[in-house]
Amino acid sequence: TDAHGGEMSAADIWQLFSRTYLDSAVPVKYVEHHLFEHGTAQGIRLTIEVDGTTHLLSGEGNGPIDAAVHALRGIGAGLQVRSYEERSMGSSSEAGDARACAFIEIARPGGGERYGVGIDGNIVTASIKALISGVNRMGISAAGAAHQAA
Repeated sequence: TDAHGGEMSAADIWQLFSRTYLDSAVPVKYVEHHLFEHGTAQGIRLTIEVDGTTHLLSGEGNGPIDAAVHALRGIGAGLQVRSYEERSMGSSSEAGDARACAFIEIARPGGGERYGVGIDGNIVTASIKALISGVNRMGISAAGAAHQAA
């Protein structure tokens, strides 16, 4: 039900979900990423925009998500991943166009926990978008993020 006690349609629920988790690109917006191997570690070069200014971050970890977490420390996003799940959105057609949905719970010391969601045709990209969704929902200061990334 909505604030007025009426039922919400599926379209209304999707719109609310999308607005809350998928449409937020402020202050951080995903642009692209490139993965690389570095010895036994996974590396990432992550391009983001912080309030419209492009930044190239890099990080290493035990996988793409951990590497992205380390890269995002470059904008002051010191956080931990508490939980992570991924799901397929529908069945794949012969064209192989199934989309993946990633759900992530992140925490920051003194900042509580937040969830982020990302959807993309590539599960790694969906996961990174989910991480950035969580960062934006965490409320990182745009000025602080821009200062850290400079």
